[in-house]
Amino acid sequence: MRRALCLLILLAATAHADQLALNDSVGWHWYNEPQDEDKSELTAPAPVMTPSEQKAQLQQATKEALDTAILYPTPQNFKRYMTLQNFWTGKAGEFSQSAKQAMLMYPELDYNLKFSHYNGTVPSQLQADQAKAKDAIAALTADHGLFFFYRGKEPRDSLLASVVKDFCAENGISLIAISVDGAISPTLPQSRIDTGQAQRMGIRYFPALFLVNPRDESYQPVAYGFITPDDLSKQFLNVATGFKPNF
Repeated sequence: MRRALCLLILLAATAHADQLALNDSVGWHWYNEPQDEDKSELTAPAPVMTPSEQKAQLQQATKEALDTAILYPTPQNFKRYMTLQNFWTGKAGEFSQSAKQAMLMYPELDYNLKFSHYNGTVPSQLQADQAKAKDAIAALTADHGLFFFYRGKEPRDSLLASVVKDFCAENGISLIAISVDGAISPTLPQSRIDTGQAQRMGIRYFPALFLVNPRDESYQPVAYGFITPDDLSKQFLNVATGFKPNF
């Protein structure tokens, strides 16, 4: 990075060379005159910049070089910009290669060990995820059932009614469907009419799926709005794991 800073200083000096040449040399005599500054200040070493400060200064120099090359297009100005741009390209390559080396030295950092990004592993990863979701559904519904609050007059709710019915049948889940608008869905003819359950549970958005424990009467939401069977399975896994990230 020190080499880069030297480069920056050189470029900055070059950028102002033409401008300085246009000024009356007499007007710059003061520059070489003795100053009354404290000697300790003149000999004190320049403060060492942090990596963040160095990076910010180089970024600013690159931006100014680009702006100069655009507004005052000359081969020299373009060269100055490309010199800095090539510096960043080189640094990006070094960073990328150091990351690959680090993954071999510290394999615990490698995301690919847990979640492969290769297409060939996708089917096995999906199969593993589905198995986890199945286990979560079985664990949750061992002592929980589902309350499905819906509006019989809403087509979207009727579509979800089919999804919920098939999902519960496939996984052996106890289901109680409750119509909040008095209209019974033909898909769920055994539905009940809401007599205040939704209000007591604080449900204001429909359709809504809730896990309910009949023993202690506790409940928690699983989904609002339309949801596919696959996403519903994932929601059960999220609830079972306390929404622990799996990526």
